[in-house]
Amino acid sequence: MNIRVVLFLATLVSVLPSSAGAAAADVASPTRFLGECDIAFLVTSTLHDVSGSARCKPFPVRIARDASGKEVIPVVEVDVPVEAMDTRNRSRDGQMREMFRSDRFPRIRGEARDVDVERIRAEMGKGRGGIASIDLLLRIRDVERKVRAAASNLRESGERVTFDIEFPLSLGEFGLKAPSVLGIIRVGDKVSVKATFSLTVPRSP
Repeated sequence: MNIRVVLFLATLVSVLPSSAGAAAADVASPTRFLGECDIAFLVTSTLHDVSGSARCKPFPVRIARDASGKEVIPVVEVDVPVEAMDTRNRSRDGQMREMFRSDRFPRIRGEARDVDVERIRAEMGKGRGGIASIDLLLRIRDVERKVRAAASNLRESGERVTFDIEFPLSLGEFGLKAPSVLGIIRVGDKVSVKATFSLTVPRSP
């Protein structure tokens, strides 16, 4: 009876490890990372709120430099298998998968393009609670919509970077009809999505 993307991802997604330090060090800094994310969602209903979780598929992230020398992520794509979505209620999960038509559309995809890494790091690094905006293209079933997400809680430690992305989602905007139970208990249209991302430097074989 719900939806969680993620990832947004949906969703998701992307603030990225920075060039760490001076220009000389920058030359040796990594440009490729492996990303993972855990997604949580919250949906209201006429009976009580329903929460759920999902995990996205691992995804690659590449940092490049544009014509001006600025660090950017040309494109990053995050897939969330619908079958991986869990609300801890088998009947409810079945209704949710029917809503997503998981037999025809097994994944939800979040995509971000031309992500300005330096801007995002600067905005998120303005002290505790720094927030940066990220535009995502979210695809659910056969519908794509742009979503404005808020990135926060940036933490960098060695070769690992973590951060959160949050955004509200409207089921109706994606052509989804919220399920009901006996025609009485109905799920709300708005869904709150939060994804926690982790980016690490891949280990050499």
